[in-house]
Amino acid sequence: MKKSSLLITLLTLLPLAGCGQNDNSKTIYTSFYPVYDFTKRIVGDKFEVKNLTPVGTEPHDYEPKASEVAGMTSSKALFLNGLGLEHWKDELPSDLTKKSYVITKDIETLSIDNVTDPHVWLSPKNAIKEMSNILATLKEIDVDNYKYYEDNYNKAVEDFNALDAEFKTTIDGLSNKYLVVSHAAFGYLCHEYGLTQIYVRGLTPDDEPTSKELEEIINQVNTYNVNTIFYEELVSPEISKKIADETGVKTETLNPLEGLEQEDLDAGEDYLSIMRDNLAKIKEANK
Repeated sequence: MKKSSLLITLLTLLPLAGCGQNDNSKTIYTSFYPVYDFTKRIVGDKFEVKNLTPVGTEPHDYEPKASEVAGMTSSKALFLNGLGLEHWKDELPSDLTKKSYVITKDIETLSIDNVTDPHVWLSPKNAIKEMSNILATLKEIDVDNYKYYEDNYNKAVEDFNALDAEFKTTIDGLSNKYLVVSHAAFGYLCHEYGLTQIYVRGLTPDDEPTSKELEEIINQVNTYNVNTIFYEELVSPEISKKIADETGVKTETLNPLEGLEQEDLDAGEDYLSIMRDNLAKIKEANK
């Protein structure tokens, strides 16, 4: 587990940061975008939902400021992905730890090189399980509004089941089932729908492939007749474009939903719309 000296320093300053802090008892904090999206769908207008990871920032790189920790401490709850994604969560003050909830509870996980893959949200079925965990937590912390939350959850399940069906039908019809991506974020999606993930970087976007690994990826692209190398908007495309140049294939973006750009948010994009855009790009690349 990464030890954050910066966060330790910030927590030392926490009493100062908390001075004059507004009452956040009607606020729920979420660690990054998918957790925010799922929470907002269930919570509706009963709580304000604040997303911690700033727009355009990788959640792997984020850690909270002292003022944010103070805000969370006076909030109703903090919802987390867990599975090692929020490296800072174990250093939170005890009062905040007691109101922190990991929404990936009881989800069957995958591993890469004996490290748990935290990107569970890229399977719509897992997303439903995460929303179920959110609903269960809301029953604990606000039972008076449980029927409202349950109705929102049931509507979300319908929408996410429809997305799941679209993925199944579309990917079943593809002639090529290989997906080359800039970092190993799509393991759950590939596992769910019968695709094979070939990744340039490992579970964190700042992993760098060795020369031997790069050569193997190039060989796989040629062997499996891959025609698209996918990269992410929040991660440098340099290596992905180098592989594309070496193999004569094209590049395209594929969004792991670790965070949306401001223009996407302004346009009303969300988990469902981005995932459908991802599906359209996978179909085009593998038809």
